Amino acid sequence: MRKDFSTYTDEEVFLLVKQGQKEAFEEIYKRFWQELLDAAYRRVKVQETAMELVQSLLVNLYLKRETIHLNNSLRSYLHISLKNKVLNTVRSDLVRNNYQQHVLKNGEPYQPDAVNSLQLKELQQQIDESCASMPEKCREVFYLSRREHLSYQHIAEQLGISVSTVEKHMVKALKILRARLKEYNFTVLWFLATLAFSNLF
Repeated sequence: MRKDFSTYTDEEVFLLVKQGQKEAFEEIYKRFWQELLDAAYRRVKVQETAMELVQSLLVNLYLKRETIHLNNSLRSYLHISLKNKVLNTVRSDLVRNNYQQHVLKNGEPYQPDAVNSLQLKELQQQIDESCASMPEKCREVFYLSRREHLSYQHIAEQLGISVSTVEKHMVKALKILRARLKEYNFTVLWFLATLAFSNLF
């Protein structure tokens, strides 16, 4: 029987999340998903991008639950984190746009120097090995999210599973990547991984 969280404050539910209670995380998701999605959409004006931002934010909340210390309310923490994610996305888009402009202007892709090429090749190999170590369904969900850029809802529909199950597979996949690629700053890792996946597939 599902636990009734109706009398719990957001912060009390989050304390249960920190203790590893999955139902408490689902409650946080239910309480804040639409609110955060609306806030993200107001900033980026693209529904799919807004969904990706919120999904990533909530996954990170779960992954980092043990180290997160709330100075204010959980709502305040989530909205500040979302604002930072939007800023990071804008920066990434600027990098991508500059790259595309370079290609259009010069007629050929940017060629990284030998050192960066070697680092990217090593990263590709580590990502490949990390993905190979994932359970089959976990790996499939991860590929659909990162390679096909499908939303959690679309992945759930395609695989015939719930959105909650998709989230659990992504949490597991990100944990595996974090463990195997811990020497990388994770924000930098995602940018590099985007390049790596474009070459891997």
